Amino acid sequence: MVEGHGDDGYKYAHKVLHNFSSNVYYKGCDPRLLAELQDKIGVVKNYPSPMANELNQVAANYFNKDVHQFLFGNGATELFYLIAQCFSGTSATVVVPTFSEYQDACEMYQLKTELTTWQQVLDYPYKTALAFICNPNNPTGEVLQVQEIEILLKKYPKTTFVIDEAYIEFCAQTDSAISLLDVYQNIILVKSLTKTFAIPGLRLGYVIASQNIIKKMLVFKQPWTVNALAITAGTYIFKNYQNLLFSKKEMLAKTVDFAAKINEIPFLEVQKNSTSYFLIKVLKGTATALKEYLMQHHQILVRDATNFKQLQGEYIRVSLQNTLSNQTLIKALKIWSVL
Repeated sequence: MVEGHGDDGYKYAHKVLHNFSSNVYYKGCDPRLLAELQDKIGVVKNYPSPMANELNQVAANYFNKDVHQFLFGNGATELFYLIAQCFSGTSATVVVPTFSEYQDACEMYQLKTELTTWQQVLDYPYKTALAFICNPNNPTGEVLQVQEIEILLKKYPKTTFVIDEAYIEFCAQTDSAISLLDVYQNIILVKSLTKTFAIPGLRLGYVIASQNIIKKMLVFKQPWTVNALAITAGTYIFKNYQNLLFSKKEMLAKTVDFAAKINEIPFLEVQKNSTSYFLIKVLKGTATALKEYLMQHHQILVRDATNFKQLQGEYIRVSLQNTLSNQTLIKALKIWSVL
């Protein structure tokens, strides 16, 4: 769904001054990482390694896993399509509302797709070859605990559960399911470096799974999809991961305060959330009209969430930004509420 994501500011003649539509970490890329990329810019003169295998080694060292359990790609999205290709012609369950690319990938590779909801996620009778679960979920911020994921793995051994952990470091209410890889073969973790370390323009995601699943994916993996600068970034990140990682406590505390102030504005209803991004129900007009108003009159970009399947009603999604931007959005929403 090329037209169905956030950060579509390129569509507008006016420059976006305050971008709330993307869930990338609000303080941006760490200056140390930017300095490393500037220092190593010369790597673009040469071809990168075909499969970015050097990233497998640094990631394996960081997570204390086998080097053959990793596969890196051009953002997590490439990997969702690669997983669907590996299971081409079978079937998949997608827990909605969620990221649209799971279903798009399944449709491209002719997987018969079933939809279930987050309200049913633990009770749904999974009979498909794959099941896609975003944890924490985008756009709702709902979460599954590791113990709950384990129940699904154990109960449905013929279904391979694809757990998207792109926002796991934006949430304090659950943990990564990486420990389950030591026990179960029917789990694929998909993770992203672009959101946490604010490098979406480089496109860098990865899979952690059993060696058998990785071997199957490598059959279909195209070479050179991870560019040399992305490999440089990934290498530096994994060697300095904890030093580069933001304060989750600080970020979530600011999010609570930000959300509370928005919730005080008439005709807006902030939905319960566990991450730095959250849904806001629009009780006057439409989400599309509100998005256009904010962009045209205040140069503020938010995510129109009405195209998320099974999300009933009018919603926008916003993500925590810096203090000035947050205050600007709150002021603009207050003006809108009395129009």
